[in-house]
Amino acid sequence: MEQEQQTPHKRRVRYKGKYPKKFEEKYKELQPEKYQDTIEHVIKKGNTPAGMHISIMVQEILDTLKIQPGETGFDATLGYGGHTKAMLACLNGQGHIYATDVDPEESAKTKKRLEELGYGEDILTIRLQNFCTIDEIAKEVGGFDFILADLGVSSMQIDNPKRGFSFKVDGPLDLRLNQEAGISAAERLDTITREELAGMLYENSDEPYCEELAKAITDEIRKGNRIDTTTKLREVIEKTLDFLPEKEKKTRSKRLVSVHFRHSASM
Repeated sequence: MEQEQQTPHKRRVRYKGKYPKKFEEKYKELQPEKYQDTIEHVIKKGNTPAGMHISIMVQEILDTLKIQPGETGFDATLGYGGHTKAMLACLNGQGHIYATDVDPEESAKTKKRLEELGYGEDILTIRLQNFCTIDEIAKEVGGFDFILADLGVSSMQIDNPKRGFSFKVDGPLDLRLNQEAGISAAERLDTITREELAGMLYENSDEPYCEELAKAITDEIRKGNRIDTTTKLREVIEKTLDFLPEKEKKTRSKRLVSVHFRHSASM
């Protein structure tokens, strides 16, 4: 008689103290389908559960779009699917939404969640591509009745240290929405010139200290000190901007880590 193969028991993550602090320790928040009470408790406190993203202005968007059953729509950034779910509900089973996103990891999770709610491929098509392909999709499907473009990264990417978007905790300096494509921000910095970096910082967000920062970062790398974590990058930035008032220095450091370098690394 063949013995049934059993899935090995996986022990939950251990952590110090009464409550988990690190992203990977928040196992209940990372499994919302099993621990709904925990999710509701976290949201009630005004926080966003780990691994989730709470969409904003949902009703305002629906009031503006005035979606009707039978229409065809486009969601430029699928993300966690909060806006998409609300728009799908407006279709009442009639019509179709096409959604794009370049994050394969989160897109797969969102697709599964929406399928479990009854939104399958008959009413929702998810494409792993940049929203700039909207013209191609519109031509293919005959145009759109409504379009939503809520651009930018989401909590799922920012909160997870492994994705390399966070300045709060140490993580690899990656900054790619699709970690299987292109090169990481750390690899980009390995070969970038001072002029290129200064131009990137200026063009992406008009950084007033682009020259000073570009010099400090490239000088550090030339000394043999590779900048391959978010903490290392933040420390160089804060040291360079040490002449600024403390509040402005920290604010500008956050923007540099989460905005400037992500732009080139996630292309």
